[in-house]
Amino acid sequence: MTPEQKALALHRFERAETSLQEAKDALVRKNQRLAVNRAYYTVFYAMRAFLATAGKDSSRHSGVAALFNEHFIKTKIVPAVSSRLIQSLMDLRHEGDYQDFSVITEEEAKGAVETAQSALDTMRHVMKEL
Repeated sequence: MTPEQKALALHRFERAETSLQEAKDALVRKNQRLAVNRAYYTVFYAMRAFLATAGKDSSRHSGVAALFNEHFIKTKIVPAVSSRLIQSLMDLRHEGDYQDFSVITEEEAKGAVETAQSALDTMRHVMKEL
């Protein structure tokens, strides 16, 4: 990994950490839609951090997820994070951000934040080993 790739990975991982805190803050304020959005971006930025270590990226969210799945989930480098988990966060975020009249429940939002926390904890541990 080049120094530039390492710096980019660390920057993206810091964004993931910030997004998780924003998700938790949104839960406290009872803003479920924002909590889900920030929970999803927690995982999205962490995936992009991993992709930076491999010199990979995509301009599309689905592309980032596909590359992460190919290079880090299927290879069992990050085995505890599944493509299903990523897709569920992506779908819930999409619903909250783009579907008129959608309602994100407090339970869904809490679940999304807990999922993001768990994924980030796992990814943080693996990232330290890279």
